[in-house]
Amino acid sequence: MNTQEKISALRTEMQERGLDGFIVPKADEFQGEFVAPYAERLKWLTGFTGSAGIAVVLIDKACMLSDGRYTLQLEQQIDRDLFETADSVKLGAQGWLNEHAREDAIIGFDPSHRRGCREW
Repeated sequence: MNTQEKISALRTEMQERGLDGFIVPKADEFQGEFVAPYAERLKWLTGFTGSAGIAVVLIDKACMLSDGRYTLQLEQQIDRDLFETADSVKLGAQGWLNEHAREDAIIGFDPSHRRGCREW
């Protein structure tokens, strides 16, 4: 399954669950510094292999955010036809959502990974 197919499958699931968006952090249920291969959800969805990042997927657009250490890596690993990229320190997931999602949007996330979503 390629990245386009993964995004499409996620968006189909979002629609089935009545969600306008979904957040995928670089985190697992243990909130440790290192994420085990089975829990590499962000890498699976986006292709990004850095140690810090978060993806926000809406029905019609998506963004991959990470801090300034990964600017070049984002450009190399992220499909820019599918994802915008942004600095997570300057904008953050909440800032991106404020700019792109409706005010009453319903945004989903895995609650066991909520600490990986510190900026929102």
